[in-house]
Amino acid sequence: MPKQKAKQPKAKPLIYKKLLILCCIIAAGIAVYTSCRTNKQGAAIFKLLPAEKTNVSFVNKNIVTDSVNILDYLYFYNGAGMATADFNNDGLEDIYFVSNQQGNKLYLNKGNLKFEDITAKAGVAGTGNWKTGVTIVDINGDGLKDIYVSVVSNYKTFKGKNQLYINNGDLTFTESAAKYGLDFSGFSTQASFFDYDKDGDLDMFLLTSSVHSNDTYGDSTQRFKVSHDAGDHLFRNDNGHFTDVTTGSGIYSAPIGYGLGVSVGDLNNDGWDDIYVSNDFFEQDYYYINQHNGTFKEEMKSAFGHTSLFSMGNTLADVNKDGHLDVISTDMLPGEMKALKSTINDEPLDIYNQEVSAGYYYQYSKNSLQLNVGNGKKFVDISLYSGMSATD
Repeated sequence: MPKQKAKQPKAKPLIYKKLLILCCIIAAGIAVYTSCRTNKQGAAIFKLLPAEKTNVSFVNKNIVTDSVNILDYLYFYNGAGMATADFNNDGLEDIYFVSNQQGNKLYLNKGNLKFEDITAKAGVAGTGNWKTGVTIVDINGDGLKDIYVSVVSNYKTFKGKNQLYINNGDLTFTESAAKYGLDFSGFSTQASFFDYDKDGDLDMFLLTSSVHSNDTYGDSTQRFKVSHDAGDHLFRNDNGHFTDVTTGSGIYSAPIGYGLGVSVGDLNNDGWDDIYVSNDFFEQDYYYINQHNGTFKEEMKSAFGHTSLFSMGNTLADVNKDGHLDVISTDMLPGEMKALKSTINDEPLDIYNQEVSAGYYYQYSKNSLQLNVGNGKKFVDISLYSGMSATD
């Protein structure tokens, strides 16, 4: 007769649980030990300095009211921005802070990380009751840094226009946006100055955001609509005066472009600057290739396999030193498990499929590190491989 198989002993759950706990304790101990060793081996390279030492006491304090809050304005907590520049050419970087609701601040660098608030003297506190961004530019080529401030207006209680502060050379500034044709009134987010037509002067791309309105619902053909307030704009510098040349330029100026980030650079190495725009929500990011004739061609779908969904911002850099600019786009995917499981991230599959079938592109709620592997014609997302896909 064939031998019967010996009966397997029944598992002892308590023993396995103890072993599992022991393994976890050992692993945690190793992690703590490694962390302690790492901290002891290298000293921190940055040190937090209190306002009492630096004299920099700026705070962007947003005041919630019945008419201005996160429910009435979806970008209520996005902040307003800051910039550094040497405004008096003394070799020290000064700081300009933008406040959403309060006055902006200009701090003069006195050396040894001591600063002086010269806002009142400089005349750059700004106007408009919702300011969103700042760009530093020598707009008149006199060797002095000027300041361009973006403002949201024509929405709810928001009023005002973008401001251009021309540096007078004595730490005072003259507001001259209207003189230059740059006193835009709408949903401004950020401006970028660059010579897109290579005629020797600086032109401007103005990024705008949108708000949820009837104009933002529909398929992807909505991006061919034009909205002055919520659409992006391209301005050409004509002998010191800026002309809005958006129409016919290939730049989308639609109300579905929730623009939160813009970067300019030569992504295809042809010697001409291109534009990458980060759009929040369902609208895809825009990848504009300079056509060398005053126009751009949007080529997102042919060059990128997918993008971030809730794109918050982007920057261009040659990450792997191969001579090609790569693209980093940020989203809101949490890296910590508790936050990941208790917040809304990617859209439900049925909604995702519906958006793709409506002509919108593949987008995922995570950071993207788009490696330029085709001279600007093909990008590959390596954010998961590089360990930077989730930073909340």
